[in-house]
Amino acid sequence: MRSKGIANKIKSTGLVQIFRPVEETNRTHSKSYVEDLSTKRGRKRCAKAVVLNLSVLPKLQLCALLLLLAAGILSGCKEEQNAAEPSVFYRGTDGMGVEVVLREKPQRVVSLGLATDEILLAIAPPEQIAALTAYADDPGLSSMTEVAKAVPVKLKDRSPERVLALHPDLVFTTDGVPKELVESLRDLGLTVYASRTPKRIEGIFTRIEEIGRLTGQEENAAALIAEKRARLADVERRVGDIPEAERPIIVAFAFSGVFGQKDGLFDDMCRHASLRNGAAIVGLTVDTPVSMEQIVALDPDVFLLPTWSAEGEKTEDFRQKLRNDPLFMHVKAVRENHLYAVPDTYRYSAGQNAIECVYELARAVYPERFADVK
Repeated sequence: MRSKGIANKIKSTGLVQIFRPVEETNRTHSKSYVEDLSTKRGRKRCAKAVVLNLSVLPKLQLCALLLLLAAGILSGCKEEQNAAEPSVFYRGTDGMGVEVVLREKPQRVVSLGLATDEILLAIAPPEQIAALTAYADDPGLSSMTEVAKAVPVKLKDRSPERVLALHPDLVFTTDGVPKELVESLRDLGLTVYASRTPKRIEGIFTRIEEIGRLTGQEENAAALIAEKRARLADVERRVGDIPEAERPIIVAFAFSGVFGQKDGLFDDMCRHASLRNGAAIVGLTVDTPVSMEQIVALDPDVFLLPTWSAEGEKTEDFRQKLRNDPLFMHVKAVRENHLYAVPDTYRYSAGQNAIECVYELARAVYPERFADVK
């Protein structure tokens, strides 16, 4: 009957049962405590433990009691763990070092950058995309205009209020978007993933992979990456054997001047195309412009002409300007008529179409190595 008396003294505490001694003499148990981990690691509440005098209880009742205690402890711990760690679809850090958490797969994605426009259009169904930028409709900047027609909303107004009105569950921005706008979007409770513009082709693949994870389109992202890696491998097979010293020097122009700063994405495009970026050679950076006299002194082998202008300027007019300018008359690129144009939809891309720029650059400068391509 001793065990029955003990059982009647059981008092519930939530996670485990605590036994109070019937009497100090011949006591059935003593009380101890498990360290409170919540104050150190934030994982579990403290639990009071029981140390039983096993010799006092009959074996059958003892076994039943221990099984009951074990089941209660395990069940309670599991419930607490589930409550503390709700399901998470995505958890990661964006390009600006901010943690981004998604509880479920996003269904209304908004893009505020041309590169993310292009990547989303390539890997996500139109119904998952709530809005793109207005650039997605500009054939001079985007090579995805036809596909973009399936997404009706294109944003010229990127104000926080306009974005909020779309009820997005995920917003993509880039380092080209003002920080104040990004902060305002977050202040409104929107989930924002801000990425940095890659400076290497490899960074584009990382960007595609991450956008695939964020949108639940991992398989499509992997397929796109595989396709573009194969494209790069084809270029490498055709022109990768050309020694560095023998690679032509190319200088790219925008309508506003020399383009292609040192250690930028276009610089890496040139490397993959087995070319030397003349603007980088003479020291073009964000803070250091170069003069036309420096370009003339470099005597580049190739000039790359612009194809897009917000003011409607024409590529052919630019070509004639170079040919007729006395400053460039004796530059090798002009003398030998190596004045090439690659669509700026590729050249300005920080998404998958940057790989197409590599391909078209190599094809323009080394036509004999692409003779089988129609």
